[in-house]
Amino acid sequence: MTVLEDIKSFMNAFKTEVVIVEMSHFYGDPDEDAVEQLASEVLGALGELIVPYYPLEEENFWTRPLEESVKKNQRVLIAFENFNAYNTTEKHSPFLWPWVLENGYADTDDVAKMKEYNYDVVRTFNNQTDFLNSAAAEKEEDKEERQRQDELRLTKLSWILTAKAKTVENSIWPLIKNRHPKTIIDLTLKYADRFVFEEFVDLVSKDLNCRFPQVFSLDAWFADSSFSSSSSKSNNGKTNRDDDEVGEEEDKNRKGVLWKLAKEVSARQNSPAFAKEKCKANAKADDGKRLYSQQ
Repeated sequence: MTVLEDIKSFMNAFKTEVVIVEMSHFYGDPDEDAVEQLASEVLGALGELIVPYYPLEEENFWTRPLEESVKKNQRVLIAFENFNAYNTTEKHSPFLWPWVLENGYADTDDVAKMKEYNYDVVRTFNNQTDFLNSAAAEKEEDKEERQRQDELRLTKLSWILTAKAKTVENSIWPLIKNRHPKTIIDLTLKYADRFVFEEFVDLVSKDLNCRFPQVFSLDAWFADSSFSSSSSKSNNGKTNRDDDEVGEEEDKNRKGVLWKLAKEVSARQNSPAFAKEKCKANAKADDGKRLYSQQ
């Protein structure tokens, strides 16, 4: 089964999900015909689900609630890189979006450096938003155009550790006390698991009052051992509820960790108290020191 078939199967199974498909970094220096073939295959597989690209309309994907896209069954946004200026997106308008993702990742196996990089991503994202809304912006017409362009851009925060030469070298040695991760998943779960991510979320959202970028990318799903059943125990160690009921609740909690975090962050960012204060990320960087190198 191809990746495109996987995506379609996922969309058919989960009718309320909205997915962004990133098509970029084309390998092997393909010619225009090859890029056109790729675009045709993507549209052929996902055409009935695609979010159309209408940037000049007042009501578009960015401004309307996601539930409207779900009702229309327009749930797959395809961001297609215009490789070598082939203008593929224009030829297949309005079904392919131009490059709307501010892409990037830390390219490190060091969790401190990865967090520092993502901290910079958050700071840059918030600075762009603050500038567009400030009196320091240039002429009003320029501000409006930049605002329109900014609304059509997504910034991605990548919670990803990348294997380096030393990581691979260490992986061939026997696993002694879980010292040397053997896979990318092991690497992430050892050094950048959900608990480390929760600390980063609290720092950015609670302590610094900063907004998170719109897209979050990760390589490994986080095991969740902290969300346990809150059911009381009797003296003989058995729960007061049916075992199946407890198991279903624990399973639901386990699968909903990132969703729970997302809801908490969204509620915080949409609160009146959050809007009263600006992001404090710049203040942390004013002394020239790196945030995580101080820890």
